Amino acid sequence: MPRPPSGGRRIFGLAIVRMSLLAREIAAVVGELSRLAGARVGTVRVHAERALTIELAGATLLISAEPSLSRLHAVERRPPRPPHPCAFQALLRRELSGARLGRIEARHGERIVELFFARGLRSGEEIEKLRTVRLIAELSGREGNLFLVGPGGDVLACAGRDRSGRGLKTGSTYRYPPPRFASEEPPPQAPHPDIPGAREGPPFPLSAAIAERYEILEAERATLEGRRRLREPVRAAIARAGRALERLIEEAARIPRAELDRRRADLLKQNLHAVPRGAREVVLTEWTAEGAREATVAMDPSLSARDNMERYYRRYRRIVESAERVNAREREVRLRKGALEELLSAITSAALDELPRLEREARGLGASLRASPRPRREGPPAPYRLFRSAGGARLLVGRNAEGNDVLAVKTARGNDLWLHARGRAGAHVVARQEGKNPVDGETLLDAAHLAAHFSDARGEPQVEVIATRAKYVRRVKGAPAGSVTFSQERTILLRLEAHRLERLLASEED
Repeated sequence: MPRPPSGGRRIFGLAIVRMSLLAREIAAVVGELSRLAGARVGTVRVHAERALTIELAGATLLISAEPSLSRLHAVERRPPRPPHPCAFQALLRRELSGARLGRIEARHGERIVELFFARGLRSGEEIEKLRTVRLIAELSGREGNLFLVGPGGDVLACAGRDRSGRGLKTGSTYRYPPPRFASEEPPPQAPHPDIPGAREGPPFPLSAAIAERYEILEAERATLEGRRRLREPVRAAIARAGRALERLIEEAARIPRAELDRRRADLLKQNLHAVPRGAREVVLTEWTAEGAREATVAMDPSLSARDNMERYYRRYRRIVESAERVNAREREVRLRKGALEELLSAITSAALDELPRLEREARGLGASLRASPRPRREGPPAPYRLFRSAGGARLLVGRNAEGNDVLAVKTARGNDLWLHARGRAGAHVVARQEGKNPVDGETLLDAAHLAAHFSDARGEPQVEVIATRAKYVRRVKGAPAGSVTFSQERTILLRLEAHRLERLLASEED
């Protein structure tokens, strides 16, 4: 990824630095864009909470009031669509689509731009005679915002919550922010179209230069944000692995002491007749290679000598039997902790295009992170929840009885895998078949874990889960929502894996 220069860059006499555009820079861009007056509005798209594009006849205009990247300029390629449209976009389209841009103005000395739109505007006609809607862009960094203001000055909509302290919201009267420092220096002029090479260059050369600069800044911000989003869960996973390792080391330290329990049990076995009942400890003679010596054995006074002996034997067997499991688990945790530390080091210097691969590795190592930041939900929730398997397959989980109905009968395709906890009330789960490849074993186990977790069997160490193709599932006519019959099923005796379930729950997407 190209790195921005540490200082600024001069573009047509303007120093474009690593921050939002200054007032004089905004004024220069507005001067360049003023020839768009009279252009008809096509599509309006909101790409982030406070950033949008307006497609005009002749150019696409980008307006961003996002902190640290506030700017205004024409773009050749609009940003990608957001995963979920927002209410602000719907209101903008209702008011602006098909209207014409009457004029665009920058308030002198302030980072505020006003775009005036009207319907039925003819060439040479004064826009003040028509019903005018204004889009006011306050490009002032952290307090920046976008306001759609009606003919009477009332706020019709705003991109985000007003952070300026003016209490602006839908229905209130728009008020300009108090002036900051207004420069008496006249705003710089946009480059004249007849400068050498201008005809061969882009139609809006200043916008093109700014877009190039901010493309680098946005890529850098996306890289830093992507690194941060991965770094914190990986650090947390390293800390969890460290704590697990400490517990395993403590447990492993008990294994050599188990031999002492066996010797105590052997001593009691040889001297059962000599141990008085109710004793808290007894002193017995132990024969070793060096000869006889006295050994003190702690006793539970509430137990007989034989029961004390069995207690020592049981503790010895339990520790010895767990030794192999503890050692294997310790090796596994050490390897995972080492892999997470290497991954954290790679994340610190990763480029933007490397982050998706590192995210998959982090999920595979048990780091609890979401697939993407959750946007504010608009409208009612979907009838089912979406999770991702370790391999990226979609796992759909019904939210309630009605959601189970929609999922099993309307959403699932014939060869998708349908799962449910046997004999328990709970969610229907569908594992999507991607293309012609059948659902693999790991995806099946992931889906089964979700079916067990979202059922009455939640928390039990072992659960029976049934699985069949969605084409073998039928709704029961006249029965309550979510009631189905099925055939061709198989039963999975599932032993719950805490790490697998934790990874799945962290993968939920909107």
